[in-house]
Amino acid sequence: MTNFIQTVVLRLLDWVTRPRTVGLRLVVTGGALLAAPFSLDWLGQLDLFDGKHWLSIKAATGSSLPQWMAPTAYAVGCLLVAAGLVLLYVDHKRTSRKVAIVIELRGLHSSPDTPAKDTDLRLPGQRLPLLMDFRPQSETELVNPSLALQKVTSLKSLLQTHADGRDPSDVAVAVGGLAAVPALFLAGMLLDDESAVTLYDWHRDGKRWRLIDGPDDGKRLMPVDYSSLSTGATEAVLAVSLSYAVSLSAVKASFPTLEVVELRAEEVVADKYWSSEKQQAVVAAFRTAVQELLHRGAHRIHLVLAAPASLSLRLGMSYDRRLMPELLVYQYERTCTPPYPWAFAMPTHGKPDAILVVTTKAAAAS
Repeated sequence: MTNFIQTVVLRLLDWVTRPRTVGLRLVVTGGALLAAPFSLDWLGQLDLFDGKHWLSIKAATGSSLPQWMAPTAYAVGCLLVAAGLVLLYVDHKRTSRKVAIVIELRGLHSSPDTPAKDTDLRLPGQRLPLLMDFRPQSETELVNPSLALQKVTSLKSLLQTHADGRDPSDVAVAVGGLAAVPALFLAGMLLDDESAVTLYDWHRDGKRWRLIDGPDDGKRLMPVDYSSLSTGATEAVLAVSLSYAVSLSAVKASFPTLEVVELRAEEVVADKYWSSEKQQAVVAAFRTAVQELLHRGAHRIHLVLAAPASLSLRLGMSYDRRLMPELLVYQYERTCTPPYPWAFAMPTHGKPDAILVVTTKAAAAS
């Protein structure tokens, strides 16, 4: 019941604060002009008697108005209402052509069953759900990387099928979900060609899908220490701690021969990335770290990422496969030895397809 009331209140606030179209504004203004003569033309009288004398007080406005004012207000009001209705009709026709393709990745056993297509994503037009479900069948099963790769690599063709025959300006895309980090990062890379993508994420406390539209808390990432890198090292591990702290002991167990560079948030908390500005700042810091590693000679980066799903997607969307180093994104499995048993080798220059890398020693991946 509490969630229902919260949803109703949020929808009501969205409706009250929604942007008004030109057509709606014309209708409201025209209606006000039509009602104005009635509100201005009034008569009032007050009679007082003190036992001996009567005192009568009258007040009126209609008689003092110019005769041409009321007809003019009616005419202008009618024109504005008519013009507004025409614009509303045109806007409705244009909106009816638009579609919003809502991509939802379900790759974890704990993924919510609440469909993301019903979320208020503030996108116009008809909703076209695109569900990619590759969840383990039970809590005891681990993520199936082969199935995840198969599902995610089909994203581009499925998206094209949903948008086929429509003008690109009439198609909006939203993406979110809960899945393994390599799957999310790859999905982001596959969507980087889309002109505008809306990101959403699961709000655990509110138990609902939510847009990335919160306030910016101003907290950023800490400076990166590159002193551990040897001169001429062609490979390096980039450990990114955002939603929780990456275990450096687990990283060293998986990559015993590689040097590790850590990119760490000032405050490592999962539920602190609802600001688009903050996510963009994280992306900028991530790109800077990758470029610095490239500048120092690294041609292959092993990425260990602990981040919210929406931020993993955004980081994938920001990765330039043509200019940045070869990238392998790893999945963390606490019960496995080593703790990072597999990765997706992301598409790169000359290698357009992602590849599953399964290894007993992650540092030996090729």
